[in-house]
Amino acid sequence: MRPLPLTRTRLAVIACVAVALYFVYTAAIGAYRTQQLNESRREAEAEVRELEAQKAYLEAVRAYVASDAYVEQEARRRLGYVREGEIPFVVISPPAEQQEQPTGTWWERLFPR
Repeated sequence: MRPLPLTRTRLAVIACVAVALYFVYTAAIGAYRTQQLNESRREAEAEVRELEAQKAYLEAVRAYVASDAYVEQEARRRLGYVREGEIPFVVISPPAEQQEQPTGTWWERLFPR
């Protein structure tokens, strides 16, 4: 069997098929990269929302800690502060049972939501 001769028409068809395959390949790679970028963007936006919520919580904690009510509460709790005319008393309770290790960051344990 004799190989088919390469005519100009066949060469043009082969070149067109090769160019078309190249464009299909390029479009597929572009679509894949776009999908990856969109997924990364969604993850980053979710992380930003989470960090903004955490920032709002921490700002609220900071505002509370800076308030006079917190200062008085801590003075009463830690130092036994009693206002004039108040009668101090101490509640004695049974010892607390051993609990699991607390989870979360220190400020979340100190100021639970």
